[in-house]
Amino acid sequence: MNFINTVTISGLIHHLSRRKENKYFPFSVRHESTLQDGTPRKDFLSARVFNEALRENLASLEENTPILVKGVLRSSKGSGELYIDVSDAEILNNTAELINIVTLSGSVHVIKAQNEGVTGAGKYIRFAVRQEDPEKGRDFIVVRVFDDGLKETLAAKNDNDPVTVEGTMRSSRGSGVNYVRCEKIE
Repeated sequence: MNFINTVTISGLIHHLSRRKENKYFPFSVRHESTLQDGTPRKDFLSARVFNEALRENLASLEENTPILVKGVLRSSKGSGELYIDVSDAEILNNTAELINIVTLSGSVHVIKAQNEGVTGAGKYIRFAVRQEDPEKGRDFIVVRVFDDGLKETLAAKNDNDPVTVEGTMRSSRGSGVNYVRCEKIE
């Protein structure tokens, strides 16, 4: 099955401490936006760079340098942590135009444990988009659905049904866990 997996995020680079020598450079993109009620929101979006040349370039940037990253979403094999597998990045003059776009397709994976929750944004249902890649393996990309109409669309789907999701990447204010906030589902 061919699937879609694209993410484009702008923000400020935030260096993470490196506990061990990895084959990737870990960092986060601090993406600041304003909610509809005017409240500021900061998301720290996990990213990893595996390409050696790009890894060296990003590691050399000063903290809070405005950047735009593009790549795919992956889930860590050990922890299940969601991160951007960065394939391209560029330095920006500023972050005046905020970009946070995620598009995914795959199959529905129903999460049985803790599939519902409540945040300051309201009640949500949680599921995962499962993607199978013969070279990179299986990923389960966690999605939260807040909108009642989108919840109904999701409720009409069964485990393993095809699904396409559009939304934004977010980090939970409480735990810092990264997820996709669903804005459209088919």
